[in-house]
Amino acid sequence: MTLVVLTLGIAVLNLAVGYAAAVLLGFGPPTLRDAWTALVFSRWGRVGKEDSLWLRKAAAQPIEALLDGFETDITELQPDVEPYDEDLAELLQPDQPEYWDLNEKYVETSILKLNIAMIKSGLRTQEIDMRLRAVAGRTDLETIRRSLEELKEDCQRYLEQQREAAERFAARISELGELRSLGEEIELANLEQAAQLETTLSNLQHMDFESDLEAANRRLLSEIHNLRVARHWLRDMQEAAFLAVARYEGRLENIERQLWHDPLTRLRSRIGLEVALAEWWKQSRHQTRQISGLLLDLDGFGKVNEKYGSLIGDRVLVHVADWIKKNSSPADLVGRFAGECFLVMMPDVGPRAAIKHAELLRQTLEKMTFRTGEESFRLTLTGAVVEVRPEDSDEQVLRRLQETLREAKRTGRNRIFFHNGRQAEPVEAPNLGAQECEIIL
Repeated sequence: MTLVVLTLGIAVLNLAVGYAAAVLLGFGPPTLRDAWTALVFSRWGRVGKEDSLWLRKAAAQPIEALLDGFETDITELQPDVEPYDEDLAELLQPDQPEYWDLNEKYVETSILKLNIAMIKSGLRTQEIDMRLRAVAGRTDLETIRRSLEELKEDCQRYLEQQREAAERFAARISELGELRSLGEEIELANLEQAAQLETTLSNLQHMDFESDLEAANRRLLSEIHNLRVARHWLRDMQEAAFLAVARYEGRLENIERQLWHDPLTRLRSRIGLEVALAEWWKQSRHQTRQISGLLLDLDGFGKVNEKYGSLIGDRVLVHVADWIKKNSSPADLVGRFAGECFLVMMPDVGPRAAIKHAELLRQTLEKMTFRTGEESFRLTLTGAVVEVRPEDSDEQVLRRLQETLREAKRTGRNRIFFHNGRQAEPVEAPNLGAQECEIIL
């Protein structure tokens, strides 16, 4: 018996090594982990050379191929941890914790399918966007016709894939248990995105795109921008769902390390931030040290992407990310929380110092001029500051930061708001002496 087990073990090891070598050399298929890595890497339309090659490879494959071998019958999946009871029949009882872990992973597969559909559509529309911007001012009929047909084809294909994946996800919302409300929010976002796709298709089919070619160019870019905004919103929600499932299962720290960092800004990603915070709370830092949190959001950033394209938008984000990092302490936890939103967690810093730091960042950005070619523009920043209390969970801190930021945005942008423990209130700060500067993109 021992010999049989040893022989099987050696065979499995040989297969694993062979598969790993094939993937390393570029002959293996994209995996589910690759799909999620690519989702994070391509989130805002900018990927590295290797990731771009993978995405082009993935774009040519059906979604099912990317998930081949993962979505199996629920009874075939195995938990990450040892079962409480070695009896398989007892493991599969609905009242066992492992059963819920397995269900959560099955739901996670549906979330990833939706994201893969978005990645494939994002690749196609990005190429159309770049082509249209390259001929702006001298737009020709052939470019308009080609771009129009490709955009209609992409919308139809993406709508079909999105509907199929959304239906699979909707059918499994009941499996989410305590996370059901989150699943319902994602389902609503899916419905709204489908409506956006249908609206875009209707516009593309019924509008005159040939009598005024420059106007047609601008309109196509506008439609692409609307689709991009809808995709990013849904993607943000699904990343939150991915984290919620991992947190619910208690396996945040087991998420792949390559997902911890945002490839564009090189800061921590939302996933990396939450993994780090979970570790801080495990170490009880919030109970033994003073901590303040900042959530900083660029105002009107979508207009920069819409007017100048995602390339210029990416350069702005890289500059802002570097600037925030350089103006933070080495002990601070700094990351890209969402598209143009950055989180800074400051240990051993009280609320007064945190408010001053946030206000200095706001006033400095207000004085920056970004220049691209003959054009220039400015941006402002809206921020939230909270003090971490010993009884807070990391989720509560993030929630309070987001609520405070929303209140600041609602009452007028280019402001810093502080949550005093009861409510969010505006900060009235003196002029801190920020100087005018110009950034060449």
